[in-house]
Amino acid sequence: MYYPDFLKELDAKLENFFKSHKEFLHCKAGCANCCKKGDYPISEIELKYLMQGYIKLDNSVKQKIQNNIKNIKKSEACPFLIDDLCSVYEYRPIICRVHGLAYVCKDKIVKIPYCVNDGKNYSSVFVNGEFIIEPIKEKLDTLDILKEFDCGEIRNLYDWINNIDN
Repeated sequence: MYYPDFLKELDAKLENFFKSHKEFLHCKAGCANCCKKGDYPISEIELKYLMQGYIKLDNSVKQKIQNNIKNIKKSEACPFLIDDLCSVYEYRPIICRVHGLAYVCKDKIVKIPYCVNDGKNYSSVFVNGEFIIEPIKEKLDTLDILKEFDCGEIRNLYDWINNIDN
């Protein structure tokens, strides 16, 4: 399957998950805390797709991203975040597409967004360290989602950027 077509199908599935949990979610455009500190693991196929989006950007936006890249440090803001908005939203990696949802991952551990501690996503149903509703049962980690693709190596976005010539 062609990767952009796959993403359309994935986005439709994710839209249903977001709708089913909408009463617990507080994500909106401009709320970019999740993009300001993190690891951002992405696969090689996602990086290539992300760069297709980058190529299409206006030169002034590319310059801002290049400045962000020059100053990037591990676990800091995503370099594609401009004025608290994703400059490559249509091309964003899987981790960004699923972020905000609570779902079951490896070893039946429930992965919840860290903004729960700021009174945001799922804060009303995460009580005393326990999740009191059913999380999404589908595994939404990058490797689980991309299992039908030869997605290449997965690295932190920081590592991809700092090893761009390697």
